[in-house]
Parts: sequence; C-alpha cells; structure tokens
Amino acid sequence: MSVIELPIRAEARSVLQARDASILSGINQPGVAAAIWQRNPASEFAGWISKMPPEQLPKLRTLVGVDAVEGCIHAACSLAGTPAGAERDMLASDIAALGFLMGEIMETPLLHLRLDVVSTNACRRFHVDNMTARMLCTYRGSGTQLAQPGAEASPLSVSLCSAVLLRGRRWPGTEKTGLLHRSPPIEGTGETRLLAVIDPAIDHKPGAPIH
Repeated sequence: MSVIELPIRAEARSVLQARDASILSGINQPGVAAAIWQRNPASEFAGWISKMPPEQLPKLRTLVGVDAVEGCIHAACSLAGTPAGAERDMLASDIAALGFLMGEIMETPLLHLRLDVVSTNACRRFHVDNMTARMLCTYRGSGTQLAQPGAEASPLSVSLCSAVLLRGRRWPGTEKTGLLHRSPPIEGTGETRLLAVIDPAIDHKPGAPIH
C-alpha cells in the first residue's frame, strides 16, 4: 500500500486596516482575507441618515457598469423618497467611488450592487461568501462583524462608513479563505441598518438566486 501525502492548503486569515483607500488593494497579498479602509462619516451626513425614516432608505439590487453606479443610487433614492440634497449626493458619490475601486481591484467593468435596509438578524451566522470577493460598507447602524474560526465570541466590528473588502470561497489561487464574517444581530433592538454590498458581476449568473 502506498500513501500519497497531499500538501496542506494554506489559509488566508489576516486583516489589513488603514485610513487610505489604497489598503483595499492589499486583498491581493498572500495570507490576507480582508482589507478595511477605515473612515469616519461626515457629521452632517451621519445626522441626516440616522434620522431618516426607514421607509425612505433606498433599496437596490442590480447589475450595473462601474460608470453608472451613481445614477443607480440616485434612482433608488428617488423611488424610496429619500430627500434630495447634499447628503444624498454624498451617499451616491461615495458608493460610486467604492464601486470604481472594486472594479479596479477585481479588474471588472460590471458589478452586482445591492443596498439592503436591514432590521432583522440577516446573515447572522458566521460564514465565508461563496464568491470571489465582496465589498461591504454600512452607512447606518452597526457594522459587519469579522472573526477567526473559534473566536466568534469576540468579533471585530467594522466601523460605520468604513469599507471592508473580503475574499470569498472562489478567490483564485491555492489559499483557502479562513476569515469569517456576519451581519450583527439586531432583531428586536429597533435598529435599522443601511448596507451597501458590491460584488464582481462574474459571481452572479443570470437567473440564479442572489445572496
């Protein structure tokens, strides 16, 4: 009998953080599972969006070219009744900027873009997304939680308006993505979150369910 020894697959678990957008491209470094662009919301924007009635927060789920993101956000805002003004412009232009960065890093001209209004325990289990990569940014409410396997009881919370780029299960190469994440459990607290989710369009097949 012969025994074939298979190489142990390396895991990417490291988290990079910095106050410069260039940190997001660090997702391509060996061993890195997440990159966080640390940001603080402008005070006028934070006050505006925190007082917004939940029914006026924009919702969106669409495939969109990198250059058309800002217009899509404004269209979603108009449908939801989000008041026009400087703060709405800030929201739309910021998500457009994140979409541009995602397109550059993942080398794709087409994105899948979601705006989720969340008041339940959506995606409450720690997991790795079944896709290449995903960018998340919480504009209202508690941020996404990251955790190492076995340390889920003490997660790292991504701060408000900070953008996190996560590797998924389909990340190319030999490294397995070991870092877990989830939406914070908020059901019953009265909290409403506004979350932007940006994926490479290649991870979404036409007609397939989108998670």
